Parts: sequence; structure tokens; C-alpha cells
Amino acid sequence: MKRLGALLLCLLLLMGCGGKADMDTTLQATEMTEAPKASPVPPDGGMGECADAFAAQPQAQQTEGAPAPTAAPTPTPAPTPTPLFVLKAEGGTDLIINEDLYASFTERTFPLPSAPVVLIYHTHAEEAYRQTEDYTYEETGPETYKTLDKTKSVAALGELLKAELEKYGFTVIHDDTDVEPPEILSAYSRSLEVMERYPEATVYIDLHRNTADVKRRQDDVVILNGQRVARMFFVVGTGVGTYEGEYDTAHDWQRNYALAKAVTMRLRALDRQLALDIRLKVGRYNQHVSPCCLLVEVGHNANTFSDAANAIPYLAGAIAKTIVF
Repeated sequence: MKRLGALLLCLLLLMGCGGKADMDTTLQATEMTEAPKASPVPPDGGMGECADAFAAQPQAQQTEGAPAPTAAPTPTPAPTPTPLFVLKAEGGTDLIINEDLYASFTERTFPLPSAPVVLIYHTHAEEAYRQTEDYTYEETGPETYKTLDKTKSVAALGELLKAELEKYGFTVIHDDTDVEPPEILSAYSRSLEVMERYPEATVYIDLHRNTADVKRRQDDVVILNGQRVARMFFVVGTGVGTYEGEYDTAHDWQRNYALAKAVTMRLRALDRQLALDIRLKVGRYNQHVSPCCLLVEVGHNANTFSDAANAIPYLAGAIAKTIVF
């Protein structure tokens, strides 16, 4: 029994010593792994001259078991802007307007603070119509459907439009200067000079006629009140040009388009076929001068002068309902 008690006492002493040794080791390990006290942070956050170097350092490897850092969100790419228009055909000058933009232009009015001064002029003053028994003229060349006789050309239509607009209270100037010579390609530079003669003008109407197949399009009219009436359309120039730098200034073509569409819609209220779609072009057509510029094509050379003349009262009425004062 004495031997058994001594053996048990020895075992207890050995276990006590081992436990203390383990406890001391644990305390030492805890003291070694305590985080050191943080140093005071400098006013610049510690990122002054070291910023570049800090950014250049490789990131520390992730400690096993630590949460993964949150990745920066991928920025949403900006949507590609929808073009306002596109070329109708490669190498052409006609444009197709964006559908949403077109829909945004409505049958609105354009109020002016006072009675406007309207200038009617003609960049192509020699344009005329198909000859008939009671409408003849001397052509400038074979089958040109052009004449220097201003009583038979679009200049005569300009006089009719002037009289109709004056009935609605407009003050109207009609300048029938022929600016086609010496060559037609530069005619718009000379019609711009005509526009600049009248600084009092606030509305500008460049009156033309279109070109068509004379043999096939002679009955291209609508019937209103028992009369043959030539169809019309407006031309709006964006001024983007056929090459970079063609025009020295850009202009707000959308305002001219809005005006043209409003008049078009009022003409179509009389007859859906009376006004054709607006033609949007790469040219400028001097429409940078004012947001109230209209280039109108009244009929074409397959129409008679009478067809075109019958369209003028409807054109004037639609303009008067659109430009109000």
C-alpha cells in the first residue's frame, strides 16, 4: 500500500509540472501574437509621397480562412448613341432621319412676337413646267424645262404665293433675281447674297419645282375641289456636307425640320397625298440663316403651270396656320 501511494503521488506531481509548462508556453505564444500598437496616422493618411509606391506593391496573399476581398463592380458600358440620321445610299446625298426623332416633331405652331417679314426667293429661278397649248415659253436648252421668262417660271409662282400670304397679314418681299448664272452648282452662294439683302426678313421661302419623268408623271396630282393640284414637299439640309469642312458653320437643322413637318402635316390634313415626305439632305441650302427657312418644291416639270398654281393657296394656308403672330 505504501508503494502504491508513493506511485500515485509521483504521477500527480508529473502531471502538474507538465500542465504548468503547457500553460507557460500558451501565455508566451499569446504575448508574441498580440498586434503591436498602431503608430499615429499622418495628416495625409500616410499616402503622400508613398502613394505611387504603395500602388506598385504586390497585394499580400490571402490568409487561409480569411474572407475574400469584394471585387470592384464592373462599370456598365455607356449605350452607343443612336445616330440622328443615316445615309440612304452609299455615296448619295439623301438621309434617313431617326424614327424616334421624327416622331418627336408634331403638328405644332411657331408663334412670333410680331408680324413676320417673309422673303420669297428662288435659287433656281429658271425652273418651269411642262408646256401646254396655253402655256408656252422659250427654253434655255432642249428639254431643260427652264426659261428666262419670269412670267412662266417659278418666279411667277412666287408672285402668287406673295399675294396669298398677304391675305393672312404677312408682310412679304418677293425677290425674283436669277442667280443660276454663271453656273448652277454655285447658285446657293449667290442666293445667300439675296437673303442678306433683307435683314428685316424673319421667314425665308426658297421656291422650286422638282424634276420627274415627263412622259410617265403627267397625272401626278391630287384632286381638290375639282381641280388638279400639284403635290409638294420640303427639303431640309443638315449641313453635314459631302466632306469634312465643306461648310464653315453648323446650324440647328432640327428646328427647320420641325417647321417643315408642321406645314407638311397641315397639308396632309387636306389630302394625305398632297405633301410628300420631307427630304433630308447633307447640304445646307442656306438654312443656317434662320430656324424659319423653308425650301419647298411645288410640283415638278411633268406638271403644268396650272397644276402648280392651284397648289399655292393650300401652301399659303398651311404656312399661315403654322407660323402665327
